[in-house]
Amino acid sequence: MQHFSSKHIVALVAITFFSFTVACDKPAPTAANPVAQSAGSIALPANLLVTEQPAGAIGVIEARTAAKTGDRVAVIGRIGGSRAPFVSSRAIFTIVDQSMKSCLETDEEEHCPRPWDYCCEDKKELAKSIASIEISDANGKPLALALESEGTFKPLMLIAVEGTLQSTEGGSFVVRAEHVYKIPNDPPASKMK
Repeated sequence: MQHFSSKHIVALVAITFFSFTVACDKPAPTAANPVAQSAGSIALPANLLVTEQPAGAIGVIEARTAAKTGDRVAVIGRIGGSRAPFVSSRAIFTIVDQSMKSCLETDEEEHCPRPWDYCCEDKKELAKSIASIEISDANGKPLALALESEGTFKPLMLIAVEGTLQSTEGGSFVVRAEHVYKIPNDPPASKMK
């Protein structure tokens, strides 16, 4: 009879737990599950981008003080707020209130390789000026789409987003986008390559 040490048992339990966790989080690719097969087959909703700014759109800071979970909101902001404003494998990104200035809008432009991170702004003030935007499927789940590489949206792009406020817990401000308007003739965004 073979005896297993406690190290072997712990390793076996960990491997089993990890296997179940991975299996639950990421379904195996099948013909019935095209999302698991290829994120390239996922596209933004056809009606997401609109040609007119949503009526009554306000800045992120104002929206954060006026809106509550479940409200319809229309917010204006610049894509940014961190080194990586886009979530790598989901259609989620952050926008920043226009009162915050990126390094492209200040005399600090030369030293900043990522002006969309707003490194020149006070971190506490910046945190009060950010909204998360998610683009979801019909079931309310964020699309499995890497927006940064998809190309529709770019850091520092000025946009207006219309949607429903999902959460304000713990200081978060998450808007499920139904419509996005890319504001034209935007000098800071045009400086980005």
